[in-house]
Amino acid sequence: MENNFKTILIVFIIYTCTALPGFGGGFQVNEHGARGTALAGAVFASIQDASAIYFNPGALGYIDGTSIVLGSTLIFPDAKFRGPAPSIDETSIEKRMFYPSVLYASHTLQNRLSLGIGVFNPYGLGTRWPSDWVGRFVAIESTLRTFFINPTVAYKINEYVGIGVGLNYVIGTVELTQALSFAPFSGEGTVNLSGSGTGFGWNVGVYLTPDPNVTIGLAYRSSAEVDFEGDAEYLDVPPQLIELLPGNEVSTAVVLPANLHAGISFKGIENFTINFGYQYVFWGEVEEIVIEFDDGEETESLDLNYSDGYIIRFGIEYQVNPEFALRAGYLFDSNPTPDEYLTPRLPDSDRHGFTFGLGYNITETFGVDIGYMFLRFVERTIENSNIEFALGAPMNGRYNASANLLAVNFRFNF
Repeated sequence: MENNFKTILIVFIIYTCTALPGFGGGFQVNEHGARGTALAGAVFASIQDASAIYFNPGALGYIDGTSIVLGSTLIFPDAKFRGPAPSIDETSIEKRMFYPSVLYASHTLQNRLSLGIGVFNPYGLGTRWPSDWVGRFVAIESTLRTFFINPTVAYKINEYVGIGVGLNYVIGTVELTQALSFAPFSGEGTVNLSGSGTGFGWNVGVYLTPDPNVTIGLAYRSSAEVDFEGDAEYLDVPPQLIELLPGNEVSTAVVLPANLHAGISFKGIENFTINFGYQYVFWGEVEEIVIEFDDGEETESLDLNYSDGYIIRFGIEYQVNPEFALRAGYLFDSNPTPDEYLTPRLPDSDRHGFTFGLGYNITETFGVDIGYMFLRFVERTIENSNIEFALGAPMNGRYNASANLLAVNFRFNF
C-alpha cells in the first residue's frame, strides 16, 4: 500500500510541476511591460525603454541615458470544466487575481556600452478548484512562482546594429494540494507539497536599423533547469495508515523552455508604427520529469509528450502628439499539451488575444503606460484522457477558459 500511495504522489508532483497554469501557452507568462501588452507583445523590434532587457537586449544601446521601468500586470483568470463525460455538471475555478511584476533599469555610457538589470516573472500563476469537486483527486490548488534576475550588457556597434547578452538567475517556489483517497478504507485526506529551487539560463539579442523607417529584432532566451526540493505532507490520515504515510522529502528538476523572438517594425505611415512579432517556444525540451525520494527508493519518471509551440503577434501604435500614443494589437498563441495529457491544473488550449492601451509622457523624464488584454481560450473537448479522476475513470470533458489582463507601468528616462 505504501508503494501505491507513493505512486500517486509521483504522478501528482510530475503533473503539477510541469503543467501549472500560466496565461501564455503552457505555464508561461508573456506580459512583461504595459506597452508590450497593449501591442500584443509585438515589440521585439520596437523598444523604447529598459524593457529591452526582456524583449531584446540588443536594443539597449539605442536608449539614451538612464531608463527605469516598473509596474505590474493584474491577471483575472476564469476556467470551467464540464464533465467528466457523460456528466454535464460544470465546475468553475475560484476567483483569484495574480500580479506578475517587472523592474528594469539600464544606463548607456558614452562609449555606446549599456548596462542593465531586470527582474520579472515569466512562468507561473495558479488555479484553485473547489475542495469537494469531482476532480479533487487530480487537483485542488496549484501555485507556481518564478523570479528571473537578469543582468545584461549591450553594445551599439554603429547606427545600424546593436547586440546584447544577459545572464538569468532563476528562483522558483511551488505549493500544491490535492485530495487523496484511502480506499478500501473510508474517508479522504489531503496531500500538500511545497518546495523551492534555483537555476540558470542566458539570453542574447540583435537589433537592426537598416532604414530610418524599419527596425528588425531577433532574440533568444535559453532554457533553464530549476532544481526543486520540497516536502510532501499528508493530512487527515486514518490512524491505521499513519505509519505508511509519514511524509517525504522529494526533489526534481523542471525545465523552463527556451524561446526565440523575432520582429519587424515599420514607420512609413505618418504617426503610425506597425509591428509584427513571432515567438517560438521550445516546449519539446520538456520531455520527462524524474522524481527522487530521500529514502533511497528507485527514482520514477513520466513522459510528458509536449510539442513546440508558437505565438503570432501584431500591434499598431498611433502617436497622437509627442506626449500621447494609442495602441492596439492581436495575437494567436498555440498550446503544447496533447489531449491525452491535459489536466485541470492547466486548462490549456489555443488562444486569441485582443489588446489596446495608451502611453502618456507626463513630463520629459516621467511617463505612464497602460495596456489591456482579453484572452479567449478555444473551447476544448477531451475524449481520450490519460488522466484519471477516479480509479479507471478518465478525466474526459469540456474545458472553457478566458482571462482579463490589465498592465500599468511607470517609466523614468533621464
